[in-house]
Amino acid sequence: MTPRAGERLTGILTRAGVAAAISATLGASGASAAVYSVLQSAPDVVTVLDPAVIETVGATAVRRAWSVSIKRSLTSGGPQQPGYVRTLNEYDCVARQIRWKTFQVYSRFGDRVMKKDNADDDWNPAPDEGEGAMAMRVVCDGSTGLSVVAAPSVSKLVISLMQAWDEAAPLPPLQKVDALPAPKLKKKPSAHPARPSARPRSKPTKKP
Repeated sequence: MTPRAGERLTGILTRAGVAAAISATLGASGASAAVYSVLQSAPDVVTVLDPAVIETVGATAVRRAWSVSIKRSLTSGGPQQPGYVRTLNEYDCVARQIRWKTFQVYSRFGDRVMKKDNADDDWNPAPDEGEGAMAMRVVCDGSTGLSVVAAPSVSKLVISLMQAWDEAAPLPPLQKVDALPAPKLKKKPSAHPARPSARPRSKPTKKP
């Protein structure tokens, strides 16, 4: 399924107004944009995968693909810190198994704040539902995922989604501010200050 030229990001988030805000910031046509499969869509996180860069590992049924999870906040507590996580997974399309190889955490400005490689080569059964199940269907079965979205690049997609979240965030309540007291007027100094009066001259005494 390929989006028509000029198609915008639609149907990604369930909260009213956010999808429209993303649509306003992304204006790429289908001819110049990559097409991403949406694996997960929630108010605070969206996960996408680019089917065009799925790799086959040798002459096996194993395929490898990067997914990108765009998060409204990277931490569960404290101040909101938007960012995104790139994860490299391998998928055994015959045994229906998954294992992750590495993941990298980035701030909203593209600074890498964490990287971890998986030292365990064990496979795990693919889940029946959720992001892992959807990724398995996209990578191995050619599914389009929950939906598709067109963007010039994944970085543009990250920026646009975070801008939409910023615009949808409620403004803090108005704080009452007391009026400042009126400033006191200072007396201007005289342009010509008075000179000190001259001392009177003493009269000469007459000699008898």
